[in-house]
Amino acid sequence: MRLALPPISCKVYTPADLAEAIVRALGDEPQVSWLEPSHGKGVFVEALARLGVRKARIVAVDLDPTTSAADSLATTLRGVDFLRWASETERRFDRIVGNPPFISIKRLPPSLQKSAASVMDFNGRPIGRGANVWYAFVLASLRLLKHGGCLAFVLPSAAEFADYSAAIRRAVRETFSSLELYRCERPLFENVQEGTLVAVARGYDAPPCKVSRKHFETREGLIHGLAQSGSRSGHKCPSGTVRWTDSTVTLDAVAEVRLGGVTGDASYFLMTEERRQALELPTSALTPVVSKAKHLRSAFMNRKDWNELKSSGERIWLFNPSEQVAKYRKVRNYLKLDTSEGGCNREAYKVSIREPWYRTPMPKTSDAFLSGMSQHGPWLCVNEMHGLKATNTLYVVTFRSRSREIRYMWALAFLSSIAQHQIRRIGRRYADGLVKYEPGPLGEIELPKLRTDADHRSLYIRAVDALLAGDPTMAKDIADSVLS
Repeated sequence: MRLALPPISCKVYTPADLAEAIVRALGDEPQVSWLEPSHGKGVFVEALARLGVRKARIVAVDLDPTTSAADSLATTLRGVDFLRWASETERRFDRIVGNPPFISIKRLPPSLQKSAASVMDFNGRPIGRGANVWYAFVLASLRLLKHGGCLAFVLPSAAEFADYSAAIRRAVRETFSSLELYRCERPLFENVQEGTLVAVARGYDAPPCKVSRKHFETREGLIHGLAQSGSRSGHKCPSGTVRWTDSTVTLDAVAEVRLGGVTGDASYFLMTEERRQALELPTSALTPVVSKAKHLRSAFMNRKDWNELKSSGERIWLFNPSEQVAKYRKVRNYLKLDTSEGGCNREAYKVSIREPWYRTPMPKTSDAFLSGMSQHGPWLCVNEMHGLKATNTLYVVTFRSRSREIRYMWALAFLSSIAQHQIRRIGRRYADGLVKYEPGPLGEIELPKLRTDADHRSLYIRAVDALLAGDPTMAKDIADSVLS
């Protein structure tokens, strides 16, 4: 039976110059065996051939049965599911190199989902459909390495922060002698804006691990940097979660961070006050929201602040009528609009799966808002307006304590040097230089406990004012001034 192929969108071919740089970074020795688990058109195998590696020492695997000229340069296995093959083969390799597919396992054809989702994580459990195929490839490849072996992969920036890949980051720390991470400020591939990196790991089964990170402005610079691979000094990996003092607590122990409401069609559901009035929609059919990072302008958001956004023409209304309000004539008219007239795209995934389609699920309690992509880094804007919500361009923070003073205390602790030192390590860097922070890693940030006799709200206002004015050092100093 012929295996179904994954979507064409996940096929991103490595440029020849980058493939050659990666292969040369790993280096070859007589009798060393090589594996390319995502062979494609054979750019890595061609690079190996130019390096002088004979066909008998290379195994190349690819799901696509379509042959390529490079197939003759290796023992090529076409039409083979690498993940299934890896679980059955007894072969082991000294070098593994490649550019695995970047696609959610959920998006694979059913015939491929099972082998990918059943790959065992380092916790002894299958990774499941919520992980990505690149993660399954790396896990499977690690189990095919010989003692002292090396691997090099082109990976998405998610490799450094995603929740599902946490186990593999620990495994690298515990099993390799060195890890080099090369990141480029510009896209490594055409038509791909997602941040990518090149990871080179050496000395399998020979810890402790030393890590070095290097950023380059261009792909050419990264390729030049790879030429120095193996000569870079690194820092020793921490042996576990950093516990700064006995007086710290994780953010997710005191609050929950999650995505704001996902509309599925922002152009239909989000609107300005001017548009609401033009449509003659009652305010009872809408929910007040903040929908952009630039809406967060100070340490807190109250009704006066929100009204200023409304007056300035920002989209601060979410069309979200109850089933009763949906019966009002003007609301019915808006619900019935055709897409050509500005109506909702009912085929959008998030819209099509909910009932009724016009009700956007929202977090019940919004104690604070947080932007994962602020130029100032993540900070909390405490919500002081009853009923105010946020859409999915922002995160919503719900504190476990209902005390307003406690919320300001933890928001201030989030700006401390202890917290900020950790935050700098978890950003997801895109090719255009933008840094994004995800809820999972943010929840693991250790917050220092602050003195309870301080006026946390006034201190936090001062700290955020300093942060937004471009003085993060002052913001940290204010937070550190009340460390317990």
